Amino acid sequence: MPRLIRVLPLVLLLSPVVASAQSTPAPQQLVVERIHTPFVIAPDYKVTELNGDRERLAGGYAGRLFDDKLFIGGAGYWLLNAGRGEELAYGGVLLGWSTPQLGGMRVGVRSLIGGGSGRLARDVTFLREVRDPRRPALAGGGTPTTARVLVRDDFFVFEPQVNVTVSPFEHVGVNLAGGYRLTGLTDALDGHLNGATGSVGLQFQW
Repeated sequence: MPRLIRVLPLVLLLSPVVASAQSTPAPQQLVVERIHTPFVIAPDYKVTELNGDRERLAGGYAGRLFDDKLFIGGAGYWLLNAGRGEELAYGGVLLGWSTPQLGGMRVGVRSLIGGGSGRLARDVTFLREVRDPRRPALAGGGTPTTARVLVRDDFFVFEPQVNVTVSPFEHVGVNLAGGYRLTGLTDALDGHLNGATGSVGLQFQW
């Protein structure tokens, strides 16, 4: 009996310690997942309205697709059918966002922000003086004459687009996009560089 009396207080003192040890949760392991950021490159063919005509552009874009959603890269395009002396080239930063891939397809939006230069044909009307030696010259007189000239200008460009990407294979996709090219900070070609755009590109990523 005396021995039991001596052991009982010791048991009472150790009981909270044992209970605390049993209630302490086991440490959890830290799981680090790598964010998928593939490199994307795509040659691009574009049909666009330019100076009132339908023209063709070639170019492409490249960049990183962060977490399979946010695209940050660059793009550039130039005029293909420039046989009449006309030229157009522009490029800049390309920013985009797309939905996660579902059933081999993703939908997104993107915008090109940058600058470029162009040389387009414009009709210019001026007064051509017709001199008749039998009559005195009249100030401000002349015949209205229209001539087609090439005009060059630099510009700022903002081109938003909506795009759909279909991926028949793991690292290859076909990108279809439509948008509108807006230009600013122009002088001679003000309004002649704007136009709707439609493009198709072959996208590679790894």
